[in-house]
Formats: sequence, C-alpha cells, structure tokens
Amino acid sequence: MKVILISGKAQHGKDTLAGMLKNHLEDKSYRVLIAHYGDLVKYVCEKFFNWDGNKDEAGRTLLQYVGTDVVRKQNENFWAGFIKDILTMFSHEWDYVLIPDTRFVNEVECFDGDIDSSLVRIYRPDYDSGLTPQQLSHPSETALDDYEYDYYVVNDGSLQDLEKKVPEILKAIGGLNAE
Repeated sequence: MKVILISGKAQHGKDTLAGMLKNHLEDKSYRVLIAHYGDLVKYVCEKFFNWDGNKDEAGRTLLQYVGTDVVRKQNENFWAGFIKDILTMFSHEWDYVLIPDTRFVNEVECFDGDIDSSLVRIYRPDYDSGLTPQQLSHPSETALDDYEYDYYVVNDGSLQDLEKKVPEILKAIGGLNAE
C-alpha cells in the first residue's frame, strides 16, 4: 500500500486532485481509497456540536476549534494515529490511499518508516478562498507552508489542465510503479 498525502490551502484543489488521482489509478485497476483526517473531526462536530456540515465561516471556525485548538492541543497525534491504525489494520484492502487534507507535520511523519508515503503540495496562485484573516492564519492552514514536499503542483488552469498533470505527479512520486 502506498499513501499519497496531499497538502494545500483551503479550496486550492486538494480533493479535486485526489479524485483525479483516484480515477487515474482505478483506470489501471488499482484499488484506491480516499480518506480524510478531518472525517472524524466532522463526525465529532456533527454529533457533539450539532454542526450542519456547512463549511461557512462558523463551520470552519468550529472545525478548527475542535480539531486543532482542543483535540490536538491535548493529544497531537489523535487524528493521525486513528487514520494510521485503521490503514495499517486494513492495508491489504488498498493499493493506494489518498489523504487530501494533510495539514500538520505529524500527519506526514506518522507514516515514516512504516508505510510507503509521498507528500504532494497543491497551490492555486492568486486565489481568494474567502476565509477570514483569523482562519487563514490558523495553524491548520499554515503548519506545512515551509515543509519539503515530494512534488509541488501549481493549479493555475482549468480542471482539464490539472488532470493532464496526474500522470507526471504519479511518476514523480513513484506511483504506478513509476510507469
């Protein structure tokens, strides 16, 4: 199993890129899972804080508060450890796992030495995500700004332009057995 971690700012194309990678890999008959560190955060917000699932200003603030300001403050590896444990238990189920919401160093490094992984950064230049200044400066948006990536994708064109980059991305990070 290979894990492809995708990092980037809000609305820069992380999930879009993950979907394109998944489609490309599945077209080659690979078994692919898209998992999010934030899936469990969202579940907690829905069940315990009556969050409606809307990522408006209040929703994003709640997600940042629960995921980072409370849980990570008390147990930095809670979310990453949960995902790693599940993936390890079921590693025989997938050839590739894509995690398009990688936001912190420990979410990258939790796989070091145990599971083959690569980190991809997607960047959408001159894009206003609509986040507030406080949300933009939150650690969940900035913690990996200066991290060293295995591959860097500039998302500055159409969806078709981004999709054309998928084979090059996979080749660069050793996906598809470097086909």
